[in-house]
Amino acid sequence: MNETAKYLKPEQHYSDLYDRFTVEKCRRIEKDLSRVEYKPKVKGSKKPKGKEIKTIIDLSPLPLYFIKGDRYLDKTETIKKWMDSDGAKDELLASAKPPEVQCLKCGSDLIPNFKDLHDGWPDKEDRVLFMYDCPKGCLPRRAFFNDGEEWRPKPHLCSKCNSEVKGKNKRKGNVITTTYVCSKCGHKEKDVLDLDEKPKPEKPDPDFEKDRKRFCLSVEEGSEYLASQAKFEQLQKMVDGWKEKEKNKELYDKVAKLKKLTVADLQKLLASALKKEEYVRLEFSKPEIGKDVIIEFTVQDNKAGREEYDSKHQLQKLFKSTLEKTNWRLMSDGVSYRLGILSGRLRGYELEEDLLKLVKEGRG
Repeated sequence: MNETAKYLKPEQHYSDLYDRFTVEKCRRIEKDLSRVEYKPKVKGSKKPKGKEIKTIIDLSPLPLYFIKGDRYLDKTETIKKWMDSDGAKDELLASAKPPEVQCLKCGSDLIPNFKDLHDGWPDKEDRVLFMYDCPKGCLPRRAFFNDGEEWRPKPHLCSKCNSEVKGKNKRKGNVITTTYVCSKCGHKEKDVLDLDEKPKPEKPDPDFEKDRKRFCLSVEEGSEYLASQAKFEQLQKMVDGWKEKEKNKELYDKVAKLKKLTVADLQKLLASALKKEEYVRLEFSKPEIGKDVIIEFTVQDNKAGREEYDSKHQLQKLFKSTLEKTNWRLMSDGVSYRLGILSGRLRGYELEEDLLKLVKEGRG
């Protein structure tokens, strides 16, 4: 069986192809964003008199800067995808097995003599198409895909009445002439295939290498663009942050007014407030330091006759009012009570985004 040509090319082939696309795109942008103005030779004249003076206004440098940079950043990944795709086609073409097919006339096993890749783009998978011959020379030939589906040629339709037409081939040397005759309207068409005809060579682009240097960034230029993009993104984040703060100025003002208490400040504040409500001996455990600071506490109820429910409820209410204007909160698991000893956990917030949430939730 004849082997088809490989799809996968050397990496330089894909690099050149990518650069050609880049050059073509940049040329279009440069052309679209450049315009020519005519200035009349005589002042006050509506139409140019004598020799026209051309002034070219080029608006393309800024758009081109980003297009060239983005094309550079996408180049490696795009080339990898192209090579992976072509490599997969080669692998499929090499590994596909021809289905077993019998001749419809004599029942002999048909012999596959040619295979080719059938591109399923855009919404179907690639398949391999096998062409078969009968060892006894029976006609017509048959063709099957590697998944077993038979290939059936689309009918040739008359260009006049759209009816199906039949064709007759005549070969002279390497020139095959197919004559189609419509049985309905009698219209005739000819299709000539010259097997010796070679494709016309692509016209060379005399300015390609020059424009490639202008539009396709070098590694050094690409690194500079990447660094500038990082700075631009950082600046954009700063600007967005300023806009967001200006938009929500009232909330940020409230955040600014929150008392940012240290652990020592917190203990002093709570000890004073707790003493007034007859809670004593406030103690903190070792802090758990992560994104926030979490501290377990214990305190004793020193008020005679205060029941568990009232003791817990009063303490939670006290924490809420005392910490309302600070960066600390009683955690959602609340307060536990055992024999007059109350315990729980406090969370301290530092990041502005977390403090902003406290304010938005009405907790600050």
